[in-house]
Amino acid sequence: MQNIHRKYKVKPKDTIEIIAVKNELDIKELIAYHNKRADSYDQIRDKIPPFLQELILPPKGYGLVNGKEVWLNKEEEPETLVVPYIGKLNSEPFKKDLNYGIYKTIKSGTKENTIKYEISVRYYPKNEENNRYVSVDLISKIFINNEEPSLTADELAIACTEILYPLIFRINRNGLLLEIQNHDELLKRWKKHKQTKLKYYQGETANNYIEKFEETLVEKDLLLYYLQNDWFFNIYFNKIYTIYQGANKPILDEVIDFPILPNTKSVAYTIRRKANRVIKNNRIKIELKGKCTDSRNRSELENGSYFPATIQKNKKPVKGNYRSIYFLKPNNHKIQHAYLECNLELNKPKKITISISELNSTINKEDIRHPEYIVEKEEYEEGKKTFWKSIFS
Repeated sequence: MQNIHRKYKVKPKDTIEIIAVKNELDIKELIAYHNKRADSYDQIRDKIPPFLQELILPPKGYGLVNGKEVWLNKEEEPETLVVPYIGKLNSEPFKKDLNYGIYKTIKSGTKENTIKYEISVRYYPKNEENNRYVSVDLISKIFINNEEPSLTADELAIACTEILYPLIFRINRNGLLLEIQNHDELLKRWKKHKQTKLKYYQGETANNYIEKFEETLVEKDLLLYYLQNDWFFNIYFNKIYTIYQGANKPILDEVIDFPILPNTKSVAYTIRRKANRVIKNNRIKIELKGKCTDSRNRSELENGSYFPATIQKNKKPVKGNYRSIYFLKPNNHKIQHAYLECNLELNKPKKITISISELNSTINKEDIRHPEYIVEKEEYEEGKKTFWKSIFS
């Protein structure tokens, strides 16, 4: 097969994980394929060299199996790379912590910003009450545009955010967030944190931000709502553990909401989801893909309206696309890599990309903050004002 490969121009924010997911390739296969054809000084080890301008990929329509190009068009040749996954996809028990690198790119018009940090996730076995829990911890500093924040507003926002971790959630069998289990502990942390670190931030703007943050923190359900609309939590705890139909059954449309715009209701996208099993390593690949079908017009979305002013038949929605891809581990179906790209064609176009990639490194035992086990608390009587709410109000 002569000159079959193509060249991919490396962009400033690209990582090998992002390029692999975008092109639906296995990371190890991609690195091996490139290195076999590239000059020695353009070889990739564990990450893309900063001077590398182009990556060598198989041609469009081909995947990689054992370093060889494999034609993926099912109608012209047999599919050898993946087969459809049919049935209920479950998340199986997993004893080890999962550590991830998170990379977010936010583009508004011509302005682009990035956010980078690392997260640790621990799942707990289902208990006697049939409850499932997961702990999420921040295990690195947060970098904005590859630097530690230098603006006071950014420093304050991160200082407030850090007190949330570790977060413990009760989740359902599909992996969706149901409740913040350690809310009382968050409030204790906040009280201590506010008296120490936050006392250095002075002025009306800082005081207003801290007051708004505290109002959200005290209300357990409101805090859960905001966390569910955080891009990482929205993608990671998405409805991927569900039933997938075979190729002989029609794929149904479904509406999902994604918070691409700040300070307003999430934007509706109508998507289709499918799952395949990668033959080589039994990993599960899930793809969600669709278009914006939100009922609000461009002006209403830009102005932060929660609902359309009028209901019109045959109204064309604002143009926008949604695509997310997940690669799950073969045995326990936990997320190994995930990638999302979402956009809206407004007067100032909006585009979000998020990469979640499992890290090979582990954190020191003394730095692990996940609890060893979960202690369930009794619910407060309905309508009774909690102790913490009475303190803060």
